[in-house]
Amino acid sequence: MKPIMENWKNFLNEVRSINKKIKIYRAQPAFTNVIRNNDYVTMSRQFAKDHAVTSAIYNDEPFFVVIAFVEKDEIKEADNPGEYRYVGEDIKAMPLNIVDAEGNVRSAAKAHVNEDLHVLSEEIYYVP
Repeated sequence: MKPIMENWKNFLNEVRSINKKIKIYRAQPAFTNVIRNNDYVTMSRQFAKDHAVTSAIYNDEPFFVVIAFVEKDEIKEADNPGEYRYVGEDIKAMPLNIVDAEGNVRSAAKAHVNEDLHVLSEEIYYVP
């Protein structure tokens, strides 16, 4: 009876791994939370956060760190180490952090009530 249970557990683990989605992060301007086909993404939250900080300072505008869950076949390796290309349909991502133009990182959830960031909650979740 033990081998049957072990085989069943192995089978369930295989099914779960097939259905698992991959967590991706992206640094992008804070006027959108959509990840589009061919956008650069990473599987490292810290990598995305560091990129958001430098981009916000350089562009003098707020940036988001967003998260989304995608299928394995919707990401392809990019030329840069640690970066990938998202190759699926446009998806709505969830903002995790917002970085202001000075490089200060805050929770996106708290930014909804922070007027000093000049980002309204309607704009955060607007999908054109």
